[in-house]
Amino acid sequence: MTDENNPGNRPVVTRRPPRRTRALLITTAGLAVALVSTAGCTPQERPAETQTVVAAAEAAEVVAVVDGDAIDVKTSAGESRVRIIGIDTPEIGRDGAAGDCYAIEARNFLDELLYGRKVELQSDSTQADVDAYGRLLRHVDVDGQSAAVLAIAAGTGYEYTYDKSYEGQSDHLAAEAAARDERVGLWGACPSVDR
Repeated sequence: MTDENNPGNRPVVTRRPPRRTRALLITTAGLAVALVSTAGCTPQERPAETQTVVAAAEAAEVVAVVDGDAIDVKTSAGESRVRIIGIDTPEIGRDGAAGDCYAIEARNFLDELLYGRKVELQSDSTQADVDAYGRLLRHVDVDGQSAAVLAIAAGTGYEYTYDKSYEGQSDHLAAEAAARDERVGLWGACPSVDR
């Protein structure tokens, strides 16, 4: 019998998961064993800043810049929309509505910084995996630097904490303070900035 999806009835090769996935599975299995073996032990409280765990980086290519804090990426798993952790930028007007002051400039900055570039995506244990809109929540690094910190330092947005402190938050806050003090970007261009 001939399978129309497999002309010539070639053998179907089942691909092994990429090394990164295998390593993650092995690490996860090791953690599960460690958790089971320590069941009943009372863990010591640690300061909040030492409890943040950033997962291994996932390589991606930026295929679109949506606005100043969201991008579309292509990874080995396919395409996804990413909301960058730690930054909020002025909103672009949609459906004929007026946009916020500096929204287009924020998008243009991120476009120049990231479009067509290889980046690293990192999840953060203090944040959900996806937001209410189904976007992945990730730290985005380009050439070893945080895209959010670079954008905030350029005055295209604000430090943004959704619920809990996140990895690198102090760098985001310092970048915002410097941009605000120097009246860079929106801090000098938008009269109603109230942060």
